[in-house]
Amino acid sequence: MKELPRRLWHIFGGLSLAIAGLLVPENIFLPALISATVAFLILELTRLKFPRVNRRFLAWFHPLLREKEASTLTGTAYFSMAAVIVFILCDKSIAAVALTFVAVGDPVAGMVGERWGKARMRGKSLVGSGACLLSCLVAGAILSAITDVALPLVVVGALCATLMEFLSLRINDNLTVPLVSGGAMMLVKLAVTV
Repeated sequence: MKELPRRLWHIFGGLSLAIAGLLVPENIFLPALISATVAFLILELTRLKFPRVNRRFLAWFHPLLREKEASTLTGTAYFSMAAVIVFILCDKSIAAVALTFVAVGDPVAGMVGERWGKARMRGKSLVGSGACLLSCLVAGAILSAITDVALPLVVVGALCATLMEFLSLRINDNLTVPLVSGGAMMLVKLAVTV
């Protein structure tokens, strides 16, 4: 329950950004996204440099943060950077799907894994990873129905997203999940259309 506000922020914030990327014209969305990300990164770096600013930041946002984020960049910072990169490098539909994978898959994996995850590998529950894959496939299928992202691409992206969530590399998964899943979907799309 302690992580519930953070997980809700993850889901609704992430989905809002993915949907905005689909609906708002690119010439408006991308500059706004880049500007907001730069402003947020400046805030993050400022709070990490100045303890007084950090204390205020933590007082305001502590329900949305993990303990380690008191002295490091937040998951939102990594998510914002990933959003900029995938919307620049990928088709906007693929970028939206990749962001949806991290917005939905990661918190679902955590919730299911905490509740029912007995068998663990690398600190991750297998049932949580299965829930991540299933939620990515469902969310991706919904987006596939309203965008030009084909279902086979969704499957490739969902598998990559689940793998990144499971591996828990040293790099924050809010960055790796959208970059790897979006990159894989884009590469497969380019390979098939060439």
